[in-house]
Amino acid sequence: MIDHGLTRPWTVLKSYRRNTIPRPTWIEYVCAEGQQLVQIGNQGYMLSADGYLMPTRKGQTPPDLKYFKSTQK
Repeated sequence: MIDHGLTRPWTVLKSYRRNTIPRPTWIEYVCAEGQQLVQIGNQGYMLSADGYLMPTRKGQTPPDLKYFKSTQK
């Protein structure tokens, strides 16, 4: 030390405990070109080759229209 503040060795005893809050769920997301998976609300859909949304599981409800802008005719 330049200022000679430490004149002899010293130790510290610290106790660490794990937090009791639940562990977060980590979701892996890969942002890649040509990604066909779309998340709308809490539902996942697949984008078909012709640009339409397809369900990803049997009996999945169609996407809610509140997530889309209405077009003026």
